Formats: sequence, structure tokens, C-alpha cells
Amino acid sequence: MTRSGGGQGAPPRGRAAGLAPDLAPGRRILWWALTSAGILLLALVGVRLQANGLPIAIWWPAAGLSLAFALRVAPERRWIVLALIFALTATANAIAGRSWELWLLYAFFNTLEVLLVTALLTRRGTGFRLDTLSRATGFVAAVLGGAAVASVGIAATNVLLLRDDFFPTSIVIFASHSSAMILIGSLAILPAGREERARPLELVVHAAAVGASVILTFGPPGLAHLSFLTFAAIAVACLRFPVRVATWSALLTSIAVLLLTLTAGGRSGLGTVESRDAAVTLVVFMSAIGVFTVLVSTARFEGRTNAALAVRAAEDIAAAERARAAAMTQQLDLERQREDFVTAASHELRTPVTNVLGYADLLTDSPLSGDQRGWVEAIRRGAARLAGLLDGLTQAASGGEPTRIPVDDLILEVCDAHRPEAVARGTHLVTTPSGLHVWAAEPDARRALWSLVSNAVTFAEAGTVRVEARRDGDDIAIVVADDGPGMSPETLASAFERFFRGREAEGRTASGLGLGLANARDLARRNNGDVTLVSTPGRGVRATLRLPAAPAV
Repeated sequence: MTRSGGGQGAPPRGRAAGLAPDLAPGRRILWWALTSAGILLLALVGVRLQANGLPIAIWWPAAGLSLAFALRVAPERRWIVLALIFALTATANAIAGRSWELWLLYAFFNTLEVLLVTALLTRRGTGFRLDTLSRATGFVAAVLGGAAVASVGIAATNVLLLRDDFFPTSIVIFASHSSAMILIGSLAILPAGREERARPLELVVHAAAVGASVILTFGPPGLAHLSFLTFAAIAVACLRFPVRVATWSALLTSIAVLLLTLTAGGRSGLGTVESRDAAVTLVVFMSAIGVFTVLVSTARFEGRTNAALAVRAAEDIAAAERARAAAMTQQLDLERQREDFVTAASHELRTPVTNVLGYADLLTDSPLSGDQRGWVEAIRRGAARLAGLLDGLTQAASGGEPTRIPVDDLILEVCDAHRPEAVARGTHLVTTPSGLHVWAAEPDARRALWSLVSNAVTFAEAGTVRVEARRDGDDIAIVVADDGPGMSPETLASAFERFFRGREAEGRTASGLGLGLANARDLARRNNGDVTLVSTPGRGVRATLRLPAAPAV
């Protein structure tokens, strides 16, 4: 049987199929010439591998080299390779003395076979590699399909022209071509990337084990029932060595089995296989070795690749976690330094602020003119606000025990304290009675609402601030809404960060350190509540203080 193909080893690691176009022009011509000569040489060798009762070659290694050649060239040059396969196959059969009808049809079906397999493997791109089990399965299926087409065509040709039996011939052709394409053609599409190197001692031991099993089974002892030992040795190579080593081991093992079969177990010179049955057994055995090697070695490669990716991903995650831990440590250290500074600064400021408030109270009780009393009231408001800021900086760890608090009284107390500032800013404070009660620590509730109302009065200058409460499930929602400039999405996203002041605060007579909202939320949350904000730029802010509703009495 005849067939041609070309190919060299696998392409450089990490590159797609198509080695020849990447070579310098001179080397490319040499590569094509050597590969073509190799196909012709293997075809001439193949036509001499005969079995008694069969008019065809029992193994056709040119099929494997032809497939490798077609897979390795660029797609736009593949038609040239197919033309070479046809010409070289026809030439080899003509030299062997076959009639022109035979060598013409043999060459046609050999070329058709390579065309079909190549088309199936490259239909989704030119970079086909045996790097996953699914691709290896596709490769085997494509090879078996192409071999089936060639076997039917060549066997039918023999029936018509040589009056040969169809089934024995087709079986030998199918196994002969499929084993050659799997064992040799796979060398052109081995996985890209660097694999681990096989240890020399292991290779020596493996070669000795394979050689011993082959000699025992196919050599002079003729212990055919021990053929499983050869498969066992090949299995070890597939599971232990890189795909390249396992594939070469299977190819060399198959060639050794072929030579021992042709020499009657090494007892005579090269001849012909004794019978059709022996030829069928031989090529089926070689085909089985090829299929087994490709599937098992590729599955191992895929498993090791996935494991390496998993390890690399785990290392990346670990590195990210270490970086995150370092960042958190740094953040905690900065928080500690900031807390230390705030504690020290507030402690130093509290005494003078208390003195200012005390003397302002004394002056308020003294006989003053109208202007003087206004000045004293301004001093007192400023000192009171500064005292509130200091309280926010050093809020107590606990606000006390929760108690039943009338919401209306809480709102009136906080709003009355802010009315002077609201009047000074031209802001209207509007409250709506609700008759509701919350369950919280009174200092915490007062200070949380104080922060929200203070912000609203500050930013709703010459506007309106509405404070009202409603029942919302198990909570009471105290809503502070203003019609000020509102918050941008960026400011809203960072509004609860401590010491954050948005762009909207720039250019306004708004004092503060950016702690009000953060403190308000912390105070609400430690009373099983929360603070939320809703805002549209240019339409004000709607701040909601949620606290648990007081149980009914």
C-alpha cells in the first residue's frame, strides 16, 4: 500500500503549526526537499513490507510523515504538500512495478486521506496541538476517519483490479495507515511549552523493560500471551515521561515489533509476514499502541498543566492576600496614630473650650447692651460647636443603657439647639410631630441626629430643612431632608469615611472635620440602627436615621 506525507519534528515551542514558513528561504527549501525525500524513502520501504496473501504493504510509514508535513506547513502552502504527496506516492508505487491504474488510485486515496485528516484538525485554526484530552480524542477520531476512507478506496481498487478479498485488505490498510499517522503524525503537533526532562537512568530502565517485553513476546521465545507486558511498559512511559518521550517510545517499540515479525522472531533475515492473520494482528497491535499512547500521555499532560495553573493561581491569591494583609496592617497602624493624635489634641483643647463656655454663661447673666449680648451669644455658639466637635472626636465607648425616647422631644431638642444658626443662615427648620418612640441610648440618639441636622442646616443655606419621623417595620425612620446643593456620586460614595469632606463643602462657611456622618452611623449601628443617605446633585440630601422602635407599653 502506498502513501506519502511529510513532516519534521514538532514546531518550536510556543508557536502555532507552520514551521517551514518561519525558516530562512534557503533552509526552507532544504526542509521541503529533505521531507519530500523522506516521504519517498518511506514509501519505497513500505511497498517492501509484505505479507503472504496480501498485495499491499502491511505498514505504510509514509502516511505518518505525509500527515506531519501537511500539518506543519502554512495553510496557503498546503496544496503544494498535497500535490507532493500524490506525486511521491505514485512514484514509489511505479518504481515498485505496479500498474499505472494502481499507482494512480493508490496515490489519490493516500492524498485524500491526508486532506481529510488535515481539514478536520485545522477547521478551527492552524494551531492544533495535542494539549488536551478532547483534542487528542479529536485527533484519533480524525485519523481513524481518514484511514477508513483510504482503506475502503484502496481495498475497492484491489477488488476491481486484482480480484483481491475486500475485508482482510481493508482491515490491514485501516490499521496500517492509522497506526502510522498516530505514531508519526502526532510528532508534528505535540504540546507547546517546556515539559519536565526525563531522567537518563529512568530512560535506560524503561528501554530495558520495553526491550525485554518485546523480545519475550515477539522474539525467539514467542510468548505471545505476555504481550500485555509491552502495553504495561508503554503505560509507564505515558504516565511518567513527557509526551514527546512517550510518543517516541511507542514509535520505536512498534518498529521493533514490526522488525521481529518480519524476521520470524529474529531467527531469519527480513522477509514477509507469514500470513494475513499475522499481518492483521501486527498492525492492529501497532495501532492500539498509538491510540493508547496519544490519549494517555495527552491526558497526563493536561492534568499536569491544569495542576500547574492551579498552583500558580493559588500562589497569586496568596500573594494578593499577603499584600492585602500588609495594607490592612498599615491602615490599622495609621488609624492608631490618628486616634492617638485625636485623643491628645481633644484632651488639650477641652479645658480652654470649657472655660470659654463658662465665662460666656457668666457674661450672659451680666447686664449687657444689645450688641454686647449678641457678641456673647456668638462666642457661646462657636464654643458650643467646638465642644461638639471634641465630643465627636472622643465619643465614648458606650452611650449608656437603651431607654424609651420620645421622638418628638428628641427632634425638638436638637432643632431648637440649631435654630440660632439656621436663622443666621436664613434657613427654615420645619418639624412634624409623630408621637413615636425609639429604643436607644439617649446620648447616642441625640448626637447622631445632631450631626444630621447640623449638616443639613449648614448646606441648605437660605433653604429649608425638614425633620420628620415615620414607622418602618420594626424601626423608626427619622428623616432629615434639605434642599441644598446635594452630593455628587463621588462624594456620596465616600460620605461615611472619617475626615472626608466633599467638594460641596469648599467655599462654604462650614466648619468641621468630616466626622459628623461617620460618627452618626457608628452611634446608630451600636444601637442596632443605621444611617443612610440619598442625594441627587442640585436637589438636596435626604438623610435617614433608623433606630429600633420602642416596645409598646
